[in-house]
Amino acid sequence: MNVFMLTILLVGAAAQMPPVPDPRKPTPYFSWDTVPIAFHGANRSGVYNDAALGILSNYQMVTIEKWYTACGSLHPIQAGPLCNVEKAMYATFNKLKALKPNMTTIMYLNSMFDFSMYNLAGLVQEREAAGERILLRDKNDKLVMLCNDGNYYCNVTNFDWSQEAARDLWLSEVANATTVGGVDGIFADHATSMLTPPDKPELCNGAGSQRTCWDFTPEFASKFNAGHRWLINHTQNIVTGPVVDGPYSEWHVPACDFEALQAVVNRGRAGTGPFVIEASVGACTPDESCLAGFLMAAQPYTYLTCFADEPTVDSYASLKKPLGAPLSDAIEGPPGTWTRSFARGAVVKWYSDTKSGTVQWPGDPPQPAPPPPTPAPPISPQCGKPHPNTGQANADIMAVPSASIGDCCNRCLKTAACTIWAWHGESEPPVCHLHTSAAVANSRHGCTSGYMNRTISM
Repeated sequence: MNVFMLTILLVGAAAQMPPVPDPRKPTPYFSWDTVPIAFHGANRSGVYNDAALGILSNYQMVTIEKWYTACGSLHPIQAGPLCNVEKAMYATFNKLKALKPNMTTIMYLNSMFDFSMYNLAGLVQEREAAGERILLRDKNDKLVMLCNDGNYYCNVTNFDWSQEAARDLWLSEVANATTVGGVDGIFADHATSMLTPPDKPELCNGAGSQRTCWDFTPEFASKFNAGHRWLINHTQNIVTGPVVDGPYSEWHVPACDFEALQAVVNRGRAGTGPFVIEASVGACTPDESCLAGFLMAAQPYTYLTCFADEPTVDSYASLKKPLGAPLSDAIEGPPGTWTRSFARGAVVKWYSDTKSGTVQWPGDPPQPAPPPPTPAPPISPQCGKPHPNTGQANADIMAVPSASIGDCCNRCLKTAACTIWAWHGESEPPVCHLHTSAAVANSRHGCTSGYMNRTISM
């Protein structure tokens, strides 16, 4: 069994739910005819009109976000269930299917937050009023309410995945979406979120003064986490497309950096990581160098994915040029120079020393190699050793825009409680996260983090 699959239930929960087999692998639409592109976003003022639908039909995979329509985007106080954002999504997906039947359509359905603008939230309220436990409560039996990332929505309740009734309600929503809504997959945001650490589990979210944390017993956390894993796997068994953020699909991956994207793709090819990849960092404004980095690493089910409110494909002519399947994987030679050719004549070059590349399309003038890179300025010894492709989870102090690793470290240095910094160069724009010593390191491509050494005098 592949080590990345979320298929083994925690001890103590097996008695409450049957073991789930490895979920069925998704089969989203994919083609090399042109650059394989996907879209993730939503019109915040209303439904997409016919012109926008025509543009969206250029994408192989389309995800519609939770803030779809004017009522779906109300914040920080959310609209109620009468907004029924799912209904607007279903109508749009069915229209897209009429334009492009083989397109893969994905509905945003957060696997932790019970956003109240969904019709599902109304069904939750009805069940709770009837005495069923659907919503998450802490160890003191208080209803958990959080702000989501960036405080866009606040007072958000959460699902209690230790409860069979909650899991059944979610799965019925998914099944209905596939039956009447033209939905192929689910963007199950926070699918990997668990109540941690094991000895003192908590759930935290929100930013700044609106960040709150809720405590749970270890016994309850074990049941909740097992239920969450069970739910995500069963969701993948219902849909034909991917459960994004689930066992087979990863998002927020660097799109324009060959080596970073290749590392993610190779894990999928080896069976040790997701194989449906939404390479989204930098993907909305892809110049030829970005396309080179993407095409050099892409494999089937790797998508150049734009996260935006409106589709951008019409602004980039190269996205519609004939491509054809790759004739091989990327080939290195001389050292640091990579080449990959495609069936319709495109030749891609990538230069590791400058982290940039070119795409030579048939009939276009020859593309020159990029100039040598400008050396990065040194950072203070007090920043500690930078750890590339390493993020930090939990124990956040703040997150602020930051132009460089050195700037991020300096912000940590000026913040008394900060002992760990994490510069998210993969974000648009780059962001610096400051943490206390309780943060936990994790793997995150494009992020660099470090541990302060304040004992060094400057």
